[in-house]
Amino acid sequence: MRKQKKLIRTWLQFVGKEKLQTFQDNFAKAHGVSMIFLDLDGQPVTVWSNNNLFCFTVEKNHSLRCLENFQNDLATMLHGKPFIHVCPFGLTCLYVPVYFNHCLTAFLAVGGMTYPNKMIPGSLQERFHITGYRKEKADEIMQLLDSLMRLLNTNVLWKTEKMSKRQNFLPASMQEDGISMREYEVIRLLCRGYSNKEIGKKLFIGETTVKTHVSNVLTKLNLKGRMQIIARYYDKCGMPDPIDDDNDDN
Repeated sequence: MRKQKKLIRTWLQFVGKEKLQTFQDNFAKAHGVSMIFLDLDGQPVTVWSNNNLFCFTVEKNHSLRCLENFQNDLATMLHGKPFIHVCPFGLTCLYVPVYFNHCLTAFLAVGGMTYPNKMIPGSLQERFHITGYRKEKADEIMQLLDSLMRLLNTNVLWKTEKMSKRQNFLPASMQEDGISMREYEVIRLLCRGYSNKEIGKKLFIGETTVKTHVSNVLTKLNLKGRMQIIARYYDKCGMPDPIDDDNDDN
């Protein structure tokens, strides 16, 4: 339980709760549905977007049946696959899993819609703003959301461990000078006689970014030019580097 809560917090910090809420609000408005993110206990992670009054009205009069129905949905959620369920009162509900660090972390629940010719009369659909979607359209929405949620499945822990491991390759003197891993990579290529353009091509960064890194190193060390950087670090950077090149611009 504690591990699950920590994973949720890490995920929200990574994605940004306000950004998540904005996406949810905009998607719900664009498709005429209600949406919310839930944790694996069925507790809300965000605030309902476009909460459906029909569902609220049904819950008031049939609370036990609605609770039992949701508990069944919750058990199905834990299988970690997207699915569609039509509740006993005719509302169509979509559930899409959210993975983070390759762990099932949360679920996106979508409601406020119904299939045509279901038990909800047209007058009630109009009164409670229930959107009618064919099953094919509901499947499309579910597949779209599933694809979007897969984009959030980033292995942040692995990247953090990788960066920590790479940082250990920094010579002790450079760590004491406050040189970052990316600055070290730039300095290493400077010591090999690379131009700014060649360094940028090698590290997959812009030439202006290279100049910024060089300028930052000069400022940190109170040096006057590139040759002073080379003179200071040549003996530490002259040998081939033991780490793999990383294309991320830090």
